[in-house]
Amino acid sequence: MKISRKVFTVCLGINLPFWVSVASAMEADSVYQVQDVELCDSVRMDSVVSRQLFVTDSLQLDIAESPQRRPWLAGAEVVGTNALFHIITRYIIHEDYAQITWSSIKNNFKTGFLWDNDKFNTNLFFHPYQGGLYFNCARSNGLNFWQSAPYALFGSSIWELFLELQPPSTNDIISTTLGGMALGEVSYRLSSIALNGRARGWNRFAHEAVGLVLNPVRGVNRLITGEAWRIGPRYVDRAATVPFYFQFDTGYRILDCSDSQPNRSKHIGFVGFNMVYNDPFEIDGNEPFEHFTARMTLNLFSRQPAIGEANICASIWGKEHDYKNGNELFAGIFQNYNYYDSESFAEEVSHTPFRIAETVSYGPGVLYRAKVGANNSLLLNGFVSGIVLGGSLSDYFQFHDRDYNMGSGYSVRVNGLFSLHQKVGLYLAFENYHIFTWKGYEQKDYTHIDQNYLNAQGDVGNARLQRLNFRASFSVAPQLSIAAETDWYRRKTHYKYYPDVRSDTFEFRLMLSYHI
Repeated sequence: MKISRKVFTVCLGINLPFWVSVASAMEADSVYQVQDVELCDSVRMDSVVSRQLFVTDSLQLDIAESPQRRPWLAGAEVVGTNALFHIITRYIIHEDYAQITWSSIKNNFKTGFLWDNDKFNTNLFFHPYQGGLYFNCARSNGLNFWQSAPYALFGSSIWELFLELQPPSTNDIISTTLGGMALGEVSYRLSSIALNGRARGWNRFAHEAVGLVLNPVRGVNRLITGEAWRIGPRYVDRAATVPFYFQFDTGYRILDCSDSQPNRSKHIGFVGFNMVYNDPFEIDGNEPFEHFTARMTLNLFSRQPAIGEANICASIWGKEHDYKNGNELFAGIFQNYNYYDSESFAEEVSHTPFRIAETVSYGPGVLYRAKVGANNSLLLNGFVSGIVLGGSLSDYFQFHDRDYNMGSGYSVRVNGLFSLHQKVGLYLAFENYHIFTWKGYEQKDYTHIDQNYLNAQGDVGNARLQRLNFRASFSVAPQLSIAAETDWYRRKTHYKYYPDVRSDTFEFRLMLSYHI
C-alpha cells in the first residue's frame, strides 16, 4: 500500500492547530471534581502531579445509548474510503502506482504478497494510520474493538490487490491491519472525550471540529447522520466518562551524534502531546484499550522529520490487585506501538543517528504503584513484547525509497517515576528494541532489479536500539510546569555480509508543560 505521503502531510498540517485546542474541547464537565491522588505514568509525562482523577458526584451520568450496529454500512464506508483515496492519488496527485488496469489487478493476484520498498514513515506510521480509518468505519457504526478488526484487514486487502499498480505488500497488510487497530482505537476514544452532546453554538462547533480531526471517519459519520448538531446526552458513550490526563509540551531539543564526521549538533524546536487514559488500578481489565498511554513529538523549524516520536501502550487484558498496605498492581497483556525517527544533521553528512519502529507488538506488562511517606509516590512499570513487525535503520541497504530494514523481534521496557510532594517529578526509563531481518540479499548492486519485485526485508542481520531517558520536572503553577530531559540512544547493528555499525546519539530537552 502506498497512499501518497502528500495526502497525510496535508492532513497533518490541518490537524496541528487543532491539537492546541484539544484541551478546551476536553475540559472536565461540571459533574467532575479533581482529586489529588496518584496516576500511573507509563509515558514520559510531567509528573509533578502524578495523578489527577476526575470522579463523579453522582452515579447517574448523562450518557447516550449505544449506537445501532450497522456492519453493512461500515463495509460500504471502507469501500468508499478506498475510492476516495484512489481518486486523490490517481486524478489529483497523479501518482504512478495509482494508474491501475484490469491487467494490473490480475497480475497482483498472480504475483501474491511481497515486501515493498516504501519510505520508513509511509510503511511504519502512515499505513497504520490509514488502517485506523478503516477500523473506525466499523467502530463508528456500533461495532466493538474485536468486531472492527476485520474491517481494517478488508480495507487493506482491497487497496493492496485492486488499487495499486505494484504487487500487494506483505508488510502493509500487517501494519495496516494490526497497527491500524491500535491507532484507530486510540483515536476513537480520544474523539469520545472531545465530543459534547449538550454543547451549543461555537462551543459545539469546537467540540465537533476537534472530534473530526482526532477521528475523521467518525466526524464525517456524525455530519451525515446529523449527530454533529443534534442536542442530546452530554457523553456520546461510556468511553467519554473515564478519567484522563492530557499534557501539552513545547520547548527546545538538541541532538548530538558523536559518530558523525565532523561531530555535529542539531537544534530543534518541538511540540509534544501526552495522554493517560483511565486509571489502570481502577478498571476491570477485560476490555481492550480500557487503559492506554499515548505520546507524540512533532519537530519544528529543522530538517528533522515532522513526526519524531509516537508511542502507544494499551492494555488488551489484565487484572488489578490491591495490597493491604495500600500499594496497587496491574498485570496484563499489552499492545505496543513505538516509533522513533531522525534524519542526518546536514546535507553533506549522510550519517543518520537512529530510526526504529515497533509497529505491531504484543506482550505482558506489570504496573505497580506504591506510597512513599505521606505525600510521595513511586510508580514502576515493566513490559516485554514480541515484535511482529518492526523497522530499523540500515547503513548499507539503499534501494528506491528504502534506507531501513524490516523484520521481527522483541522489546524490553522498564521505567520508574518518583513524585515528591506533588511538586517535583523524577523519571527514569530504559528501552531495548531488538529486530531481526531474515529475508535479504547478499548483493549490493540492485540496479537491474525491478523495485516492485525485490521482495526483501533488507540487509540480513539484526539491529538493537537502546534508549536511556531521565527527566526532572518542577511545578510552577497548578497546571504549569517546567522540565529538563536527557536521552542516550545507542544503535548496534550486526550485518551478515557487511561490517557491523555502532552509533551513539545524545539528546537534551528543555520544555514548558501545560496539563489538564
